[in-house]
Amino acid sequence: MQLPRFVPEELRQLARFVPTRGWDAIEWKPLLGSMRSVSWRFVTAKGIDKLRRSTAGVVSHIRLIKDLGETEALGDISGSKTLRALGDDILRLYFAQWLVDDGLFLDLRSARFGVDEDQLVYAPNGLWIQLRPEFREGILSLYRSFYSADDAAFEDALRQMGMLRPGLSAAAESELKTLLHAHFGIEQTSQVFSIDAFKASFDDLFEFFIANDYKLHSDFVWVGFYLITLYLTLQQLGQSHNVRKICAEILLQGAL
Repeated sequence: MQLPRFVPEELRQLARFVPTRGWDAIEWKPLLGSMRSVSWRFVTAKGIDKLRRSTAGVVSHIRLIKDLGETEALGDISGSKTLRALGDDILRLYFAQWLVDDGLFLDLRSARFGVDEDQLVYAPNGLWIQLRPEFREGILSLYRSFYSADDAAFEDALRQMGMLRPGLSAAAESELKTLLHAHFGIEQTSQVFSIDAFKASFDDLFEFFIANDYKLHSDFVWVGFYLITLYLTLQQLGQSHNVRKICAEILLQGAL
């Protein structure tokens, strides 16, 4: 798909992860509108300061700053114990942002992070999006449902996100649940992140959506971009992480 000229390179890099046929499963008009908005924010830095303050209210493990300045680059850090701890903090940021009503910073690539006096710091850019409340809350319900043996909670979360459509056959519903559980799942207590594995999961989902005549809202695409940046950074750090424990730490307090 040919993206409009106004889309910055930083966003084009993420869009390349969407399979070519996958664009056929997306509602084009809302996506164009949101891409225009995000591209404008990236160029003008509009809204960064306000969202940074909102996000700082739900994260205590890292410091959100305007500019990395003289901080030590994430790529210069060594030592598996240190890298694992930094990756754990990035995962905490990933999950914590789902709790923010005002929006979420999409770009978790390593260039946005630094280390200052042994503390992880994050300098977000203008790649941020405010998802529809029902979709963001659906994601929260989805992650929380992974801790429940009640399949109904999982199904309710998928319906809230608009993923589980009326009229799907039982076989298609089962296939979709399996695909989405693999895509968003947090079963592993020692997960090593692979962007190739994530892309394969992304491709499989889009194949399902195309085969079943879905037209996805752009929110799903932005969440995919968000996950891509997470995977790229954690793959670079090269450590295993107890994702299930970190998710519970951030999202389950008072939720269940």
